[in-house]
Amino acid sequence: MEWCYHNQSDALVVLRSDEEDFYMEKVVFPFDMVSFEAPAATKVFIWGYSNGSVEIIDSFIVGESNL
Repeated sequence: MEWCYHNQSDALVVLRSDEEDFYMEKVVFPFDMVSFEAPAATKVFIWGYSNGSVEIIDSFIVGESNL
């Protein structure tokens, strides 16, 4: 499934998924949009800086709208 992510923050983030049958890691610059293909229902974690360290700041599931 083709999916799109828009980094609406002013900070660099990393999209990462390491499920059993799918692996992805993408750097997304501030305000950029990236598209990628992934199986439906893949969980993608958004890593970024928070309180001086790198941690998961959000996540989404491919195929589910966040509206």
